[in-house]
Amino acid sequence: MKMFRITAILSLGVMLILLIYAGNYYKSLRETPVDNQIKDRKVLRILAPYENTANSKMLKDIANQYSNIKNNPRVEIEFISKNDFKKEICMNLDQDQLADLILCDNSIMPALINLNVLRDISTYIDETSLESHYYLEQWNNTRSDGKYYGIPFTCDPYVLIWNKNLFRKNNVAVPITWDDLKTAARKAEEVGINGIGIAARQPEEITAFFIQMLYTTGGSIREINGDGGMKVFELIDYLKRNKLIPEECINWNQLDLTNNFIDGEIAMMINSLSALSVIKESDIDFEVGVAAVPYEKKENYMFHGKNIGISITADYEASIKFLNYVTQKSIVKQIAEETEIIPAQVDVDYNFEKDGYVVSKEFIQKQKEHGIAKSSLNSWFDISAAISDGVYQLISETNPSIKNIADTMQDRVRIAIIDN
Repeated sequence: MKMFRITAILSLGVMLILLIYAGNYYKSLRETPVDNQIKDRKVLRILAPYENTANSKMLKDIANQYSNIKNNPRVEIEFISKNDFKKEICMNLDQDQLADLILCDNSIMPALINLNVLRDISTYIDETSLESHYYLEQWNNTRSDGKYYGIPFTCDPYVLIWNKNLFRKNNVAVPITWDDLKTAARKAEEVGINGIGIAARQPEEITAFFIQMLYTTGGSIREINGDGGMKVFELIDYLKRNKLIPEECINWNQLDLTNNFIDGEIAMMINSLSALSVIKESDIDFEVGVAAVPYEKKENYMFHGKNIGISITADYEASIKFLNYVTQKSIVKQIAEETEIIPAQVDVDYNFEKDGYVVSKEFIQKQKEHGIAKSSLNSWFDISAAISDGVYQLISETNPSIKNIADTMQDRVRIAIIDN
């Protein structure tokens, strides 16, 4: 009897082992192909600066769409702060760990080319005839010594965005010139509401704003302490001294600026057009207006936005395939629609009116036909640091010397240009 129980227990144990083995075997039959597919699938890595939720979502949407196409690699996006962009690039370059594709502010691309981060894609540009789909000025920051290292990805110009309700309440006209801007800021301000706001914390952002204003004076980045540059300093100083601009804007990036506008703490702002995508997702209780940035001497339309390039360590074939995808007209339009910007390609249209933001066709046409590149200087990191420090000093100090700030800034910019 005892022997029978032992035999029965052993038999039951063997049966359990066989059942477990069979279950694992059939499970492995079901899962192994999928696991192997995921494990063996290529990964395409993209490095991009973080800006706001809408921009990040747009990139993720495109990455997921591309990844879900049969036989395509899985696209992974690494978002980093704009403040850490150069450090991250240099560190990855030293460690031979660059992402396959790099998305960056178009003004930064010449500096990345100079650092030997990006690969020459001239043959690809020639073979695809991509150049004809963009305005000539858009390519300025992608080239060096006649070679192409990137492609325009977005067209995100600086604009004036204002609170229509507040303007109507205080009988404020939309400013066209700097004098108009001063008047509008004075009339629109109320208790707890500043007349105007800018983003002055992040070097690339405040430098883009400064140059946007500088070029309307007829000034040049090589003559910051000249008449044009002094007029920009005087405008900022005027807005600060009259408390029309909040001093805490030195701690704001573009997203902070937009959120303060949404919260009704500023009547208008000079910001990237893509700020509309953040406003669109908010629960604002007022109407929003959009127009060209006011000018001093002449209108200025600049090609602010992003470029995309292939790193020198990239999987070139896979990266080119991704560029083919994102330069399709349908994807270019999707990028514009999701981020409320102007399509980067000249032959792609997007109607802003359906979103309630009436960006005039005249503005878009002028932007495309008269837009100029911010800079094609490969010392942009040093230049933006110099300009950012100067603007910070101007806004934060009680009685700053505009001339001393301008002279110091010009010396630093001149050295940066010469050294590079």
